[in-house]
Amino acid sequence: MNAAARRFCWYYNVKGRVRYQTAWEWQKSLRSERMVESGRDLPDVLILLEHQPVYTLGRASSEEHLKFDLQNPPWDVHRIERGGEVTYHGPGQVVGYPIVNLRNHKKDLRWYIRSLEQVIINTLAKYDVDGTRKESYIFGSLI
Repeated sequence: MNAAARRFCWYYNVKGRVRYQTAWEWQKSLRSERMVESGRDLPDVLILLEHQPVYTLGRASSEEHLKFDLQNPPWDVHRIERGGEVTYHGPGQVVGYPIVNLRNHKKDLRWYIRSLEQVIINTLAKYDVDGTRKESYIFGSLI
């Protein structure tokens, strides 16, 4: 399927708080289904949910950024495959997990991240909230 073809997207708006490990396993499963040739045409997915309190530590994270003892954390802590530092997710924070097969769009991670940023900026504008992109970041928006 080429980039101009219209694609479907499955949307899950999960009610209640979800443990991080549960959401992470679900994402990995959805990704795996799309990585095999027979899953190539499966729709993309957007999961919106709220987590139980959790810290995630990306590959580049440093424990010195934590404000607690890692041996006795106040909440769950997960080391994960993504880049970046320490991230807190918790009650009241809606987290979006897009699962997109770039083979069906444009195989360009920079294009994808910039497109995702623009969708967020445009959505914020609908609610009269200014969102901007800080170009000095490799991948990332300041909102």
